[in-house]
Amino acid sequence: MIYQLDAVGKAYPSRRGAVTSLAAVSFEVAAGERVAVIGPSGAGKTTLFRLLNGTLRPSSGRLRWHGRDVASLSPREARAMRRRIGTIHQQALLVPSLTVLDNTLCGALGAWSLARALRTAISPARGDVDRAMAALDRVGLADKRDARADELSGGQQQRVAIARLVMQDPEVILADEPFASLDPALADAIAELLLGLAGAGRTLVCTLHDVERALALFPRVVALRAGRVAFDVPSRAVSREALDELYRGAPAAAASPLQAAPREQIVTC
Repeated sequence: MIYQLDAVGKAYPSRRGAVTSLAAVSFEVAAGERVAVIGPSGAGKTTLFRLLNGTLRPSSGRLRWHGRDVASLSPREARAMRRRIGTIHQQALLVPSLTVLDNTLCGALGAWSLARALRTAISPARGDVDRAMAALDRVGLADKRDARADELSGGQQQRVAIARLVMQDPEVILADEPFASLDPALADAIAELLLGLAGAGRTLVCTLHDVERALALFPRVVALRAGRVAFDVPSRAVSREALDELYRGAPAAAASPLQAAPREQIVTC
């Protein structure tokens, strides 16, 4: 197993006492799986995401990475874990003043020594440039290699972020709402790119507000509500009743994500 979560909880201190974001969350993710995580705003999806990418550690329970309890990892081992995990956010988080090529090269920084990173900033090695250009070609942006990141559209920036991910060559891809700020056509293109990467044997875990897209693209759905797992089932087994219960009491914008969808759209996978 890549991930094993056993009654994982995460709480944050506040003036009024601890605020629980996740409580007793348990599930596993196997190598090569594609898993969508859904749920209303405030359900704990982003906290779960940060636990999985190693930027947070549980307050309770146990999170294992390849059988190792992440709480027992040394700082060096934790950095090695994070190098094997590629992260895609809702915003591309590029360096605005750098070129598309330089932003793509940044994907390999975790595997480079400080000396090599400094040399690359001045004069990148031909092999590294070739790898970065191959990644940009894969996302259809080879012709933008010398453009500054802040000159690109939102969809182009997200594609550069995926090229950077290709350059990193991670074992696991964690995508946190990667389509939320894109129009439907661009979202489809980005989804195709991510699924193409996952199809090469990588594990993909994606948090989504778009329930229809989650059910259409991911074989398995983990639903969170109020920091707990509401259900964890194959996407074809998700019912309208389960979704209505999941989003009951959520803000109006997210309360009925499939209210107008025909039944066949709900169960497609």
